[in-house]
Amino acid sequence: MNDELERMGAVLDSLRVGIVAVNAKGRVEFQNAEASRILDVSRRSSAGRRLAEVLGDRHPAVSILMQVLETQRDLSSHECVIHHRHGERSLIVDLAASPIIMDREADGAALTLHDRTIGRELEDMVDQQARSEVYARLASGIAHEIRNPLGGIRGAAQLLESRLDDPGLRRFPELIVEQTDRIRRLLDEFGELTRGGDIHPRPVNIHEILDKLLTLQSQSGSWREIEVRREYDPSIPDLELDPDRITQVFLNLTRNAVQAMEGRGQLTLRTRVDTPYHLSPGESKPMRMVRIEVDDTGPGIPDEHLPLVFTPFFTGREDGTGLGLALTQHWVVKHGGRIQMLPGHAGGTRARVLLPVREAS
Repeated sequence: MNDELERMGAVLDSLRVGIVAVNAKGRVEFQNAEASRILDVSRRSSAGRRLAEVLGDRHPAVSILMQVLETQRDLSSHECVIHHRHGERSLIVDLAASPIIMDREADGAALTLHDRTIGRELEDMVDQQARSEVYARLASGIAHEIRNPLGGIRGAAQLLESRLDDPGLRRFPELIVEQTDRIRRLLDEFGELTRGGDIHPRPVNIHEILDKLLTLQSQSGSWREIEVRREYDPSIPDLELDPDRITQVFLNLTRNAVQAMEGRGQLTLRTRVDTPYHLSPGESKPMRMVRIEVDDTGPGIPDEHLPLVFTPFFTGREDGTGLGLALTQHWVVKHGGRIQMLPGHAGGTRARVLLPVREAS
């Protein structure tokens, strides 16, 4: 009998579906390995205890099991987000539950958990790539159509300036030249989106890149009241990255953070190797990702703006061009990674960049 139970336990542990069984009082009687991973709690710590004591009354897994115990009816699969302890990982999970029937009477409930996170991450990465390609085509067309007439306007203004003797009148063509130059600089920045695969990766230490960037930026007067914290994972190997483009990525993110804090607050740069493996377009199997986060204590980004922050020309600042984050996403995607803007722990904003671990050979 014991051999049969051990065999059954091994079979259930081999499934890529989480299973939790509780008795009529909500105490855990069985939990397989996949459920332990998804719920971020070991079998030893949950065995014999009410699941609400282990996970909390508001946990979605607890809520659905309690509903089944009360109604003795099946609850069909629905999607939810399960946050791991300390907020380091969130999983997208399909939950479903059914009553356990023994001798024609309900005697507890069983919960199944299907982890959909990797599939959603792949969809998000593909979506970021598609948007980056659309923006590149749009940028190329706009830049081409504007540059030619802009050059003519600038040339005519210079010619007019050279033929005016009245200093008061000469100021007007000077203004035209200044503004056309400003538009040309904007086009140059916008044109970065058209350089499809213009990256030159080589082995680099991501911490050295971040430290050099922070050293240079901290000389600025706007950083005088910024407290910089470094939370680096020393186990991260050298990565195959384009140092110039990756520097541009984190320069944009740190500048945005400091501007959001108006020069006063705490800026945290955090790195780690993500424990879960991620799928990446063009890769045949899941791969490790390095997570780099830029966390600020500013006012944060309104929830309704989060889906729009990577759209060209969308900006929350009066003096912003709305191209910084679009370019940031562009270069992250070109490295096979992805970027997210999330609420920060301290009420600010957290920029999370995931880059594939393609170790230098």
